[in-house]
Amino acid sequence: MSRLLALALAWLSLVTCAGPGSQPPIFEDASACLPPADPGSPNEGSLAVIVDRAEIIASVTVTKAERTYSGYRDRVGARRLTLRTNEMLKGTSPGAEFVVDDGPCPMFVATEGESFVAFLTTWSYYGPGLRPIGLPVSAVRATNTRTLAQVVGAIRAIHPLDGEARDLFAKYGWATTAVEGSNEFDLPPLAEFGVSREIFGAAPSVMGSLDRYVALSADIGLDMRVAAGKHAELLSFWLDRTPEFAPGAPVGHVLIFDRRIVAAWVRTIPQGGPFSVRDRAGALASNGDPAPFPPANRFPSGINITAAYGLSRAVGLSYKSGGPSAGDVNDLSRVRAFAAALDHTLPTTQAVWNRNGTPTTYYLHFTVGSSAVSFEYDSANEVLTSVDDGFAVTPGPAFAALILALK
Repeated sequence: MSRLLALALAWLSLVTCAGPGSQPPIFEDASACLPPADPGSPNEGSLAVIVDRAEIIASVTVTKAERTYSGYRDRVGARRLTLRTNEMLKGTSPGAEFVVDDGPCPMFVATEGESFVAFLTTWSYYGPGLRPIGLPVSAVRATNTRTLAQVVGAIRAIHPLDGEARDLFAKYGWATTAVEGSNEFDLPPLAEFGVSREIFGAAPSVMGSLDRYVALSADIGLDMRVAAGKHAELLSFWLDRTPEFAPGAPVGHVLIFDRRIVAAWVRTIPQGGPFSVRDRAGALASNGDPAPFPPANRFPSGINITAAYGLSRAVGLSYKSGGPSAGDVNDLSRVRAFAAALDHTLPTTQAVWNRNGTPTTYYLHFTVGSSAVSFEYDSANEVLTSVDDGFAVTPGPAFAALILALK
């Protein structure tokens, strides 16, 4: 099984366990729930991202916090909260007071009498009614460095882009039924858009080479290249049907940079696409099936791997062999030696992939900026393969010696 396929299937299995009609697992303690990010911490993320994601944003005060009397939910801290609306910041007011079930895993983690800004959605797997939007945060509170009034002011200064995204999909015949999620991450430099990499925080919505997403976005008049090397936001929507992680379910994605939409595409669950937003027929016909794997050799004329993948910027290497060998290389001089050994143009052949590997296969993952680039090396035949980009090379004795030193 490929690394990208494993990621997608893990994502699918994670969310389907909470789908409609299924019974959520019974947790015995809060260790089964990921807590929301600490107020004011870097993990809280950018305010604009959660503003785009939420349907309703309100400054509220908790007037009542009750147990749910639903067994395991109480054991992990879930509460039925009655909230008083102090100020509406986005969406339609749910009323002067309204009730929110903060569970099964609590996101507000609220107590009676406290005030915060609540970020809410009208849809969830757990039934109708208002819910917290989920991780990393659903509530923004005052801290030692910001008052609640400052939080409210900062939110009011943000122009939400979810409405523009919905209009974009509607222009090409798609109906957005609910927000599927949001994320933020750093894009690699433009020179590295042409090779496959795993961007931390972007998978499985963004996988493979970014030049595909550039072309799909250009098809509808958007230019993703302006965000190269920059921090960007991904906002995703369920399209057309009731949200469910079923084969063929379409999900629309927009990339936001500098508070404007610069890219858009459609994927289908679990591995279909990406497709142009205007290619509605192709997306709906895909049934979520993946493209042939490995793909055709993307570099039939040869490749300088270090230049193409930015390995001169690598800060670490993780490896595992088909045998017992595994570890991390954090010594920059050793990492740079790998980059130097691949810093010349090599002839390529079509990748032939053994999904089961061999005892002599090394799985190599270089950390490059905010992403990872991966290869497989067979020390028996001294062939280095990029399964994701479909090529194989023979890097030579200098590289073989570096692999041997990993043992």
